[in-house]
Parts: sequence; C-alpha cells; structure tokens
Amino acid sequence: MRAPSRSSWFALLATLALARVTMGCGTAPVPPAEVAPAEADPAALEARRLAIRDQVKALIGDLTAEGRYDCCVEAPCNLCAMRAGGCRCGEGLRRGEPVCEECAMMWRRGNGAEPGVEAGTVRSYLEAEREMEARAKASVEPKVQAKVPAKGGAAEAPGCACAEHAPK
Repeated sequence: MRAPSRSSWFALLATLALARVTMGCGTAPVPPAEVAPAEADPAALEARRLAIRDQVKALIGDLTAEGRYDCCVEAPCNLCAMRAGGCRCGEGLRRGEPVCEECAMMWRRGNGAEPGVEAGTVRSYLEAEREMEARAKASVEPKVQAKVPAKGGAAEAPGCACAEHAPK
C-alpha cells in the first residue's frame, strides 16, 4: 500500500478546516430567553431569605449532631456552616486561637459562650493575619534601612528576583 502524497494530506486538512469554519458560522447561537425575575417582588425576596435562613439553621443542627460544629457564641455562626461545612471556633478559642469574623463580632457584642474567655482577647482570623503581616513588615524595615549609605550615595535596592527590579 502506498502512502498518501503530501498534497493529498494538505487537501484533506484544508477541507476539514473549511468544514469546521462553515459549520461554526452557519447558525448564530440562540440567546437565553429574557426571564423577568420573580425575586423582584419584596415579599418573594423575604420569603426566600427566610427559607435560606431555615435551611442554614437545619444544616448547623445536622453538623452539630455529627460533631462537626463547635461554635463559641450563643447563637451559632452561619459563616462557618456556609464556608467550611463545620465550625471549630470553640475548640480553637479554648486553645487561644483566632475565630471566624462572625464569631469575633458576636464576642464584641457580648454574645460569647465560652466560659473563662474575656471578650477583649478574642481575635478574628483577619485580625490575626493583619498582626502577622505587621510583625513581618516591622522585622524587614530595619534591614532595609540599614542598607541606606551615608553621605548621599545611592541606596541599595532590597533583593528582588524579578528582572524588573534586579540591580543593574
């Protein structure tokens, strides 16, 4: 059996490309039908909100029954249920760790539920992260300032691996 010639392969590829282009251009996509939102009605929105709230409460109850929800505030937070499918804020707080933003806010409002914990000591994950960044920045600044030469010489740029900031 003889191998097809180079021109036959080219003709076949050209035909396939042309077929693909014409099939793609033959019909325009049909836009989805405009649907008037039923939620525009305030009563419907409120009913929907209440249904979601009840579903979240039921989810928290199920997660608690499975041992996956250990919240640290009087009315369990919704944030952990929705974000993580469980809550470890109570367990973490007992070890001195930060809690979710909703729990931290509830502690500030006086709704904490862990005995022996002072509300002023409760931090959210976001607060803890900001504190870590501030400490890291403070530990780097003295090193950068130490590189400033005396008597008007050019300061050495902090080390950067990218080509844009590399020393020239």
